[in-house]
Amino acid sequence: METFGAVLIAMLVLGGPLIAALALNLRDRRQARLLSTVLAELGGPDLRGRVAIKVRAGLLGVPSVVKIYLLGASRQEIWEILGRLSERLSRRVRLEVTGPVERPLAATFTFVPALSGERM
Repeated sequence: METFGAVLIAMLVLGGPLIAALALNLRDRRQARLLSTVLAELGGPDLRGRVAIKVRAGLLGVPSVVKIYLLGASRQEIWEILGRLSERLSRRVRLEVTGPVERPLAATFTFVPALSGERM
């Protein structure tokens, strides 16, 4: 019985940090994939120097968020970016695009994909 207790304690001491490290590694990989997807769509010369991107991947089922800040973008450019990225990103990603719509004010457009009738 004493060996069982020692093995259980060793599994808790060594297994807990190992599982936490694996979960953080998965989150970081998901964040890198999201960032590369967004950069592939926004890497053109027309947006160079006018865009800032912030990606936050959720841990253990928490939805991910992609925030894009545009400088000097028109309303049409913002809608085009929303359209392009909404096709490429997963349904579990919230997309926020912030840009100056009317010159002194900035507006944030948030795209939250609607879940279809399909069940997972």
